[in-house]
Order: sequence, then structure tokens, then C-alpha cells
Amino acid sequence: MLDALGEFRVPLEATMLWLHAFTYPWPHAEPGKGKLVMLIPGFLAGDITLAPLANFCRMMGHRAIMSGTWSNSECPREALERLGQRLGRVTDRHHGPLVVVGQSLGGIYARELGHRYPDRVERVITLGSPLGPVRESANLLVQALASSVARVRGKAEGCLSESCSCGLSISNRAPDKVATTVIYSRTDGVVHWQSCVDRSGSPLVENIEVMSSHVGMALSAEVYKVIASRLVLPA
Repeated sequence: MLDALGEFRVPLEATMLWLHAFTYPWPHAEPGKGKLVMLIPGFLAGDITLAPLANFCRMMGHRAIMSGTWSNSECPREALERLGQRLGRVTDRHHGPLVVVGQSLGGIYARELGHRYPDRVERVITLGSPLGPVRESANLLVQALASSVARVRGKAEGCLSESCSCGLSISNRAPDKVATTVIYSRTDGVVHWQSCVDRSGSPLVENIEVMSSHVGMALSAEVYKVIASRLVLPA
């Protein structure tokens, strides 16, 4: 529970990002070689929470696409169906695969999209995303909040857990054909950091540790450095 207090450092992380914006040699995409990037927010969050990251991607020469999420609290099955349709429309329109970046629950969806559509997803990047049942991986306050939201919205019993009765396994399948960058922090105040580490041993997966709060990963200079470096890698 004490780890949750670390989430109050988000304003400091935003300040550090602003300072790094003027001093760090950010890797820009070569003209005409920018990546198409779709961003998926975390639990209860909307696209607006990833607006700074979207603007950053554009400044680096990439094309950022939002997920069309107002509040990431819908049924996971419905969310993935909607995200899959959006991914299909975007990749058809731009005639090529994209990079999916997801924060927390959004990262779980990003991994599942990579598993389902390996021909449309070039790379998956997760930010503080539990690689197991969401509710069991979070602190007690988040577990209670998730249960309350599920009741209010009339979700299936056990939503966001292994016992979800809608039939969707949320225990996280790693993309088996897509490069995946897993970003986690030992000072995560929302999700148990151990649950965010991929231990599959897949040569396509890399785990990268940063010093960041959970919410602050969307504003962390360390996280942005990792994302920027991966976006300029060849497909």
C-alpha cells in the first residue's frame, strides 16, 4: 500500500520530461520512414491521457493514432473486438502494419492484438502492463475499484480476472510472431511489478526496467526514450 504513495510524483515526472525535451538527443524518424503508432490507455482512462505521448510520437516523425477510447472500462471482449476493427481500418487505410503501445490494461490489449493480427502489428510496447489477471496483479484499492466498476456497468462475473464468465481469458497471451517491448518499474504503485515482467524466454520479447510511477509512465522521460529508440528500428 505504501508503494501507492509514489504515484504522487507524477507532476515531477512531467517536469523532468519537459526538461529532457530540450536536452536529450531524441532519435527522429528519417523523412518518409516514420511508423504508424496506435495508443491504448489504461484501466478507466481515456485517449486524452496519452495525448502527450501521441504528440511526442508526431514530433519524432511518426503518425500517432488514438484508440477511440473514452473510458477503458468496457467488457474486455467488446474492447478487443472494437480495437481489432479499428486496427483493421487504420492498417488498410495506410497500407501497412503499425506499432501498438498500451499502458497497463491497454498493454494487455496490445499484446492480444499482436497475437491475433501478426500481419498488421509490427511491434507491441507495453507500459506497466500485468502479464496475468489484472485484478489479482493490482493493489487492493485497484482491485476494489475494478469490482465496483464491474458491478455498476453490469459486467460478467469475475471481469478482468481468470474467472471471467464471458469466456475471454485475460491471463495474457504473448504475441508469438511480433517483437514485444515490456516496460516495467519496481516503484509501480498500482500494479505489482513482478507481474509485469515477461518470463517466457521468447527471443522476440525484451524486458526493460525504468524508474517511474504507474500513472507517470505516460509522462516519463525514461519511458519516452525507450519508445523513441524502438520506433526507429527497422520493421
